[in-house]
Amino acid sequence: MILTLFKTELIKQKKGYIWLIVTIIPLGTMVAMFLDMYLRYHTYLYGLAQKNKITSWVILLKENHNILGWGMFLPFFVSIIATIIYYTEFENNSWKKHLSLPISKVEIYISKFFVILFFSLIMIILNSLGLLAVGKVIGFPEVFDYKLYANYILFQFIAILGVSAIHNLLSSYYENAIASVTIGFISMIFSKIVLLARPSMAKFSPYTYTYYANILNGESKAIVVYGGIISMVIFLFLGILSFKKRDIL
Repeated sequence: MILTLFKTELIKQKKGYIWLIVTIIPLGTMVAMFLDMYLRYHTYLYGLAQKNKITSWVILLKENHNILGWGMFLPFFVSIIATIIYYTEFENNSWKKHLSLPISKVEIYISKFFVILFFSLIMIILNSLGLLAVGKVIGFPEVFDYKLYANYILFQFIAILGVSAIHNLLSSYYENAIASVTIGFISMIFSKIVLLARPSMAKFSPYTYTYYANILNGESKAIVVYGGIISMVIFLFLGILSFKKRDIL
């Protein structure tokens, strides 16, 4: 039943803005990274890569994740995706129709969570494909590092599990779309401050896990995996309890 609901959600979102969001954001980052590489690659970044004995593809990933701020803004982008998915229900007043069917609230709630993850993953993949395009156009001399970017995609996906669960809860609770997005933005900013001021405390915030997603070794790798999965379980459980108790008709 959850799979059926998931497919229904995808069909429903064809009429919304979700596809525009998940494509235009990676497109914007691709353009920004192209300008960055066009202006700085041959004059500075390639020399920096050689000096540090890393490839141009690693430099590109780091520029995207840290300098451009993809790692910082990704949780906020996820909050926008979650808000749009639930806004469709509130706007069309579809809850009564859904809850009159012989399906449980838990199944509906979990299917929404999977839809959030699905569109977030598409956005993450498109971002990496955009980086591949940038590297090819600029003319990186090294062979594309498929393993590095596959890991990058995987760890970003794990990193957003907790944030997706949080905004599945918030978006289902607040009918006002601005509320959930605002909370996501404030949480992102606050977590960035904590990351800079108290790095040891940052690992307890699901909004910081995407920051660690391009550092694929040691403690940072563990933070992403354990933090993402544990926070997902906690907030998905809390969200299910909240959704079951609420009268949303």
